[in-house]
Amino acid sequence: MQKILLLLLIVIFSGMTVQATTYSCRDKQGTLFITDNLQALPTECQGQARRVESKDPDNLNYVPAQADPQGSGDEFQQVVRDAELEQRQKQAGIERLLQRAKQLAEQYRQAVQKKNNATRRWSYDSRDIIQTSEVQIGKSRDGKQQLLTEMSEQQVSQDDEQKIISWLDKIAD
Repeated sequence: MQKILLLLLIVIFSGMTVQATTYSCRDKQGTLFITDNLQALPTECQGQARRVESKDPDNLNYVPAQADPQGSGDEFQQVVRDAELEQRQKQAGIERLLQRAKQLAEQYRQAVQKKNNATRRWSYDSRDIIQTSEVQIGKSRDGKQQLLTEMSEQQVSQDDEQKIISWLDKIAD
């Protein structure tokens, strides 16, 4: 019974310490401000904030989060809406690039398959099929280069870039 009680007390009183980055600054009156949010510091302190180490003893003042300035709500909401619209447009552009990469890879695969089938089953029409397939293969390769160029001009995340390139790798150079 004592062992269980001792174990229970150990579990209750043992805690994990969590460390967050804390910043401090003194204003002109000598008041010390400490926060984990740099934007919550007074404007006169924002360029002078320093990182607080756990060994720094000092008197502490709590800095509450600053309220949004009056009259800026509509402007802020418009900025947020504009940023969301820009993000949706960028994502739609990336989706279009990915869709084009899939289409080019499928077009290339079909053209190679038609060419190989025409070569194996040689007939009167085989020459035309092979020529048409080679034109399609060339268009797929040109489309691949164009898509790679467009992708390099846009800011595409590495994950999205890898998805697009994985599809384009199916098109032999």
